[in-house]
Amino acid sequence: MAVELRQGDRKLLEDLCDGDATAFWAIWMEHTAHLRAVCYRHMQRVRTDTDDAVSRSMMIAREKLPEYASEIVDVKAWLTRLTSNVCLDIKKERCRGTRKADPLDDNVLNRREATLLDPPTPEDACFASQVREHIGQAFAQLPPGLGAAAQLRFLHEASYTTIAERLSITETAARKRVQKARVVLRRELASLVTSLPA
Repeated sequence: MAVELRQGDRKLLEDLCDGDATAFWAIWMEHTAHLRAVCYRHMQRVRTDTDDAVSRSMMIAREKLPEYASEIVDVKAWLTRLTSNVCLDIKKERCRGTRKADPLDDNVLNRREATLLDPPTPEDACFASQVREHIGQAFAQLPPGLGAAAQLRFLHEASYTTIAERLSITETAARKRVQKARVVLRRELASLVTSLPA
């Protein structure tokens, strides 16, 4: 049975296909907490290794997602599979005592060929750190009501029902706050996108 894309995901993927790079950051933020948990489990709950895996996954997703956006039927599953493969690649690198990564399983990308991935460069690590800092600053710019809803939704993957209960508001109000927060965050992150390397 085909998975039905959420309307928000479909719109963001369409925006990404149309060249709107800010759509990637909205998608990534939506799933960051889940993907960090995936990395945390794969990397034996070592936080520094988890950070490395999340950063590398983000860089690969940023490169690959626009190319495959039109074919994706389940964004969360796509990102989860990609992130899991990145974690496995990191562990294989260490087991083999080499700095060269093994091929990423491109089945997740609906392609038969595999791509050899180099480990992240110092520039990549610096960029990932800057992205995390910029996202944190973007969250800090949100008004308190929007910020609380955004953190519950994007960082803790809370349902709208849970957000409504935590903030003592209706579920409709919770949805509206999250949507407003998403708009503000996308605008804040737009300045980052303009400075991204080609």
